[in-house]
Amino acid sequence: MRDWIQRLDSIVQLNGRELLTHAGKISHQQALDKSSEEYTKYREQQKQLEKENSLKELEQDIKKLKK
Repeated sequence: MRDWIQRLDSIVQLNGRELLTHAGKISHQQALDKSSEEYTKYREQQKQLEKENSLKELEQDIKKLKK
């Protein structure tokens, strides 16, 4: 098993990736907080895009009706 771990590590390093050999610096709670914050931003952006698309569709429909 140790041999396979070394082989996989070598493959990852050949692809220019850095190996994480420790637990990292960010706590689980910090990661959850950040992901929640980013998802909230994403949802707001999606709502704004939907609103803009709805307005464009309405404008197109109004133009069609005027013809």
